[in-house]
Amino acid sequence: MKTPFATIIPPKHNYIKSVRSQNPLQQDLCKNTHKSTPDTHTQNPTTQTDPKHPTTPPAKTAKPEYIAMQQESQKEQRVLKVSMFSALMLAILGVGFGVWIQSKAVIFDGFVALVSVGLGALSVITSRYIYKEDDDVFQYGYVRFEPMVNFFKSLIMVLTCAYAFINALESIFSGGYDVLLDGAVVYALGAFIFCAILYGYTRIYANSLDSDLIRVDNTDWKIDCVLYLGVLITFALLYVLLESSPLDSVLAWLGVPDSYNALELSTIALIARYVDPVLLATLSLLLCITPVRICVENFKDLLMVAPKEIDEKLTAIMENLSMRYGFSDYDTHTAKSGRFYMIEVNILLDGTLDSARTTRIGSINDVDKIRDEIEQALQIPSYKIWLSVSFTANPKWL
Repeated sequence: MKTPFATIIPPKHNYIKSVRSQNPLQQDLCKNTHKSTPDTHTQNPTTQTDPKHPTTPPAKTAKPEYIAMQQESQKEQRVLKVSMFSALMLAILGVGFGVWIQSKAVIFDGFVALVSVGLGALSVITSRYIYKEDDDVFQYGYVRFEPMVNFFKSLIMVLTCAYAFINALESIFSGGYDVLLDGAVVYALGAFIFCAILYGYTRIYANSLDSDLIRVDNTDWKIDCVLYLGVLITFALLYVLLESSPLDSVLAWLGVPDSYNALELSTIALIARYVDPVLLATLSLLLCITPVRICVENFKDLLMVAPKEIDEKLTAIMENLSMRYGFSDYDTHTAKSGRFYMIEVNILLDGTLDSARTTRIGSINDVDKIRDEIEQALQIPSYKIWLSVSFTANPKWL
């Protein structure tokens, strides 16, 4: 049976779902709807299109904030991909050199870099989803994915460091092992230069994009730079001390007997067996500090702990607005999820007939003006905030 609405909404078309799925960043908004066969009884003959001259719907222009959001997301994914493939190169280099020079510390570093590759791929996937619009399944969007991924990444790093520390202690108690120091020096020098370049690259984009995902990667490269510098200095010093020709010249110039020289060399050689496991233990402990901090911070986001800075700023904003508009009371709720903020403000107004004079709010336009003032005062981009401002005359709803 033909109804007045049949000419507007074709059969089997979910109008509510199509409206909610509209996104200015996406094309083909209702692609699945148009695949269904149209009902000939509901088509208007005057609106049928000529197959030889199809008409195209007018293109929708995206809002500037959505364009900026898309560009930011693309830049972030590109940086994360560069960091991920760089970690893969470092992993191959570390494991290969570690097996060649028989250094467990170098092998461990390559293994950590290999774990970072998998976690980096997870970051790239997360970066694609966190800016997506809400849908029927995730009606508050995908913002919770970022702290979950960062928490998982940092937790894996903590467990990896704990395993390496236990392995290093076992090697120390078993008497250590020999390491080809010349190869270790070459690896440490090359890895330090490589990590320094990646540290500078990720730092620039971590600050410009304000991305926690990139900031986590930047912290990893920073730690690697410091540790590789320490490894380079340690192995280079041992290499110089174990080389007999320069050491003999120095000891001969100081007048040290040859017997004492041989004893010193044997002592240094014995100590050198413990350098790599001690370095592995130290490296694993130092590497564990930052992942623990990141783990705690993102765990707070998952628990929706109110960020102190935003909470204090919002309180100051509402105090100012209360004085200007004469609010009876207000209540605020804030939470942070990665780079996104969820803010709820409930404002209590005077419910008497004289409320327009006492609260200085006489129309819906005044209400929307207050919402705009709160948003502008927070100084957070609109695509990074979920702001809800409600007004009531009943204290029950505060």
